Amino acid sequence: MNLDLSAYYSQITAQYKSGSQISGRITEKWASDNLYCPKCGSGLEQYPNNKPVYDFYCDHSNEKIIVVPRENFQLKSTRSFPKRHFSNKIQGGEYNTAMRILKQGAFPSLILLHYERREMAVKDAMLVHRLSITSSCIKPRKPLPVTARRAGWQGSIITLDVIPKLGRITMIDDSNIIDKNIVQNRWDKVSKLLKGNTIQRGWTADIINFIDRLPPRFNLNDVYRYENELATLHPQNRHIRDKIRQQLQILRDRRFIKFIGSGEYQRAE
Repeated sequence: MNLDLSAYYSQITAQYKSGSQISGRITEKWASDNLYCPKCGSGLEQYPNNKPVYDFYCDHSNEKIIVVPRENFQLKSTRSFPKRHFSNKIQGGEYNTAMRILKQGAFPSLILLHYERREMAVKDAMLVHRLSITSSCIKPRKPLPVTARRAGWQGSIITLDVIPKLGRITMIDDSNIIDKNIVQNRWDKVSKLLKGNTIQRGWTADIINFIDRLPPRFNLNDVYRYENELATLHPQNRHIRDKIRQQLQILRDRRFIKFIGSGEYQRAE
């Protein structure tokens, strides 16, 4: 993986004049040449420009025996990097479209990319596994006013801190490239842990996110403390504590946590 962007600069600036277009095309070209599918390890293929929602894909053509569905990705790049981490709020697309795609199980995984213009180099990259992106982390923005060219259009925000830590997989950290096997193992772990339809995955992801805030060893009452927050995230469910106990059982069966006894649990990591 080559983190240098300078090789693309002269080529792209000869074709585009807008600063945003130049930045977008440079990072897209770099991602196409350098990034890989975290599931199978193959290089990513780029969709035609201006395709809605998706930027890259992998059809797992190196999987000779098992037919695997295509994996889709969306690239989000930034030059700004406050406090040494990605911004908590990622700009999303049109809200209703995002929610429809999410319910269909077709939401893309995100590639978050940070680069330094002065150095012309990629500094950080993170994958957000599509299974960890749920309705809890997609928030509507205020619709555009009637005076706007796209009056009524309503964008969305993807809130990173609502996504479980395990769903945020680092590929490059401050110019340090993470071993490919580590990235693939982390991706595989998320795929095995977050199963089911959108609602089922949403519950599991939310419980994991709250467990992330607790000490490695915790009890049932510790998780009950988040009952009101869960009720807000899942207003259709009237039996929050029952659901919490069910999800802890699921996470135990999937070996994310261990049951110690007497309402005590411990993270298996």
